[in-house]
Amino acid sequence: MNTQQLLCFVCVADRLNFTKAAEELFLSPPTVTHHIQTLEAELGTVLLIRNSKMVRLTEAGQGFYNDAKEILAKIEIAQKKMHDAAHTAVRLFHIGCTSSTELQYLKPPLRAMGRRHAGFNPILHMQDYFSLKKMFEAEQLDIMLCTRNMIRKLPNCEFHPVAEAMLYAVVLADSPLAEKETLRFADLQAQRLLTLHPKLVPFEQSNRLRDWIIEHSLNHMDIHCESDRAGILLAECGYGVALFPEFYTQDLPATLVRRPFEPGSSGLTFGVACRKQGKDEYVKEFLAEFPKA
Repeated sequence: MNTQQLLCFVCVADRLNFTKAAEELFLSPPTVTHHIQTLEAELGTVLLIRNSKMVRLTEAGQGFYNDAKEILAKIEIAQKKMHDAAHTAVRLFHIGCTSSTELQYLKPPLRAMGRRHAGFNPILHMQDYFSLKKMFEAEQLDIMLCTRNMIRKLPNCEFHPVAEAMLYAVVLADSPLAEKETLRFADLQAQRLLTLHPKLVPFEQSNRLRDWIIEHSLNHMDIHCESDRAGILLAECGYGVALFPEFYTQDLPATLVRRPFEPGSSGLTFGVACRKQGKDEYVKEFLAEFPKA
């Protein structure tokens, strides 16, 4: 069964005249007859009764008529979709990030790109840093949300800062720690710490803060959290004090408060990374929509 057979059958059924159907389809009457006979042979039933005086549908032909029209309508819709797709520049745009919290930074560029380019198709990859790094090096990502430290050793990579993130301590609102405006190393010496797993925010450069966290974990049952939301949940349930970059400590539940931790310490520079070479117009436009730090 093919489209030409269905078209011939529906046209003859509408006109009840082989000659008129042939003229409408720009075919010869024998060709129309051949297509319908072939269709009847495939279906194993007679669809049309024809003689020198008249043409009429059989009962089977009447039942098949609606099915044939529906099939042709679906084919037409599918052809239109394929035509539209062929004439629209489709661009798969791969974005990597390590946390759902980071997605807030994507809203302005995604809205802008969607309005400008009908074929813009963003694909989000939420993975740990090391997985994203492999994807980036294999040129499977167009951009990657990350900290400056995360891409420090990546070749052919440029970094566009979006936000400076200081470290915050997230504590229970009814804790004595919540009464302090800022918290320091000494304040948390006896506390269990909840920190993000290094695969999410790796500390590749030695600094006083990183060294203190490592030393603290040797003497306490500190927890490396698999996600920022998991850390906030554990803090809310009293498992310890969460030490997270600022953008992970927004929209806290009422039972928690955040306090700046060690003000003056170097924070994390968060932003978006892309390849230095091979940037197309889509990447350039996307980067232009990000807020600047």
